[in-house]
Parts: sequence; C-alpha cells; structure tokens
Amino acid sequence: MKALDITFAPIGENKAFLNIANQIRNHIEKGVLKVDSRLPSERELAEKFQTSRATVREALRALEIIGIIESKVGQGTFIKNVNFSSMDGSFVEISKQTSPSEVFEARFAFEPYLANLAALRATHQDFVSLKAILDEFDTAIANRDIPHFEKLDGQFHHVIALSAKNSFLLHVVNIINNVRLEKLWGTLKERSLNMERMKQYQVEHQNIYQAIYERDADQASLFTLNHLKNVRENMLGQ
Repeated sequence: MKALDITFAPIGENKAFLNIANQIRNHIEKGVLKVDSRLPSERELAEKFQTSRATVREALRALEIIGIIESKVGQGTFIKNVNFSSMDGSFVEISKQTSPSEVFEARFAFEPYLANLAALRATHQDFVSLKAILDEFDTAIANRDIPHFEKLDGQFHHVIALSAKNSFLLHVVNIINNVRLEKLWGTLKERSLNMERMKQYQVEHQNIYQAIYERDADQASLFTLNHLKNVRENMLGQ
C-alpha cells in the first residue's frame, strides 16, 4: 500500500515531537488520514517536517503508545484508530513527557564530566557498588531480562554520579533518571535493546568502570561519551 502524499508544516524547536504528533492528529480529525492509511517512512516524514529522524521516531512512538498508529515489520506504519476523543487523557499524559532527544543532549553535557570527577573522587565503596552492578548486568543478560537490564543501567550511571561527590550535579542526574519512568522513554529503549546491544553496552560499562578504577579521568569521560552516543543511535537513529 502506497503512503499518502500529505502536506506537513516545518516544526518549531519547542517539544518538537509533540508538534509532529499534533499535525498527524489534525490530519486524522480532518479525515485526510483514515484507518489503515499508511504514513510516509521516518526518512520521508523527517524531510517533510524539516527535522531529524530521531524527533519523528519520538512522535510515532508517542502515537503508538496511545493506540493511534501501529508499526508492521516490513510494511510500514499505519493508522490504527481515528477516535482521539476516547484517548484525550492518554494524549495529554504523553504531551507532558520529556523529549528523549533533549534528555540525551543533557546527558552529553553532564555525564562525561561526572565520570571524569568520579575517576578523581570515587571511594573504595563506590568501586564495590559499581562492580556489583556490573556483575548483575551479566545475570540480566544471561536471563535475557531487558527490563532488569534497563533498571541496572540507571543504577550504574547513578552510582557514577554519586562517586563524583557533587550534590548539585547529582540533583540534575536524578531529574534525568526520572525520565526513565516515562512511557515514551521506556518504549523507545525497550525497542532498541536486544542481546547483541546489551552485550555491547556491558563492554562499554566495563570500560567506563575500568577507567574510573584506574583514576584515568580523560578516558572515563571519553568512554562515557562514546557509550551515550551509541545508546542514542540505537534508540533514535541519526
């Protein structure tokens, strides 16, 4: 089935994924998009909206969470439900959620420096805590337990923030970590994880830990930044 040729307006920068979701909603309510209509690809939508594929992916996952669209492997993304009135509460909830793209921008700014500080300030107990989490990662991978792996990932980065011994930066990290509880982040992260990627992340975590343990601040910062870039790529694409 060929996707409809629909006109979309370029978006602004303020919570861009919500702008896209609202434009798709408007086309549905006007009858332009009907049940079983196929949306253009992520790449095509990015061109129409003049934005990144990451932002488009956020918008599509938001609409999928509330049951408006569904993705079919190898076929595309289709309109599943046109009755927004029964989902207004869910749409309002999604509209309040944080853009994962913006979260990554914040993480790029803070977490490499936190790893740098941790390499200089971590205590013996901090090393014990980090090592225990790394060991538990192995168990999560062996059990193919994606939710547990994601929980441990949050704990690992939180302990690094604790090890940095900066209460203000820790407060910022706590705000960022709260996003992990939101449906939009959770859906994107769960879709991006598989056995191969979990093993890759475990290697990256081990590298970060080793650099911190060896008091190599520059390497700890670099390994952290590279890890975050890989996670973002897997979750959101370019």
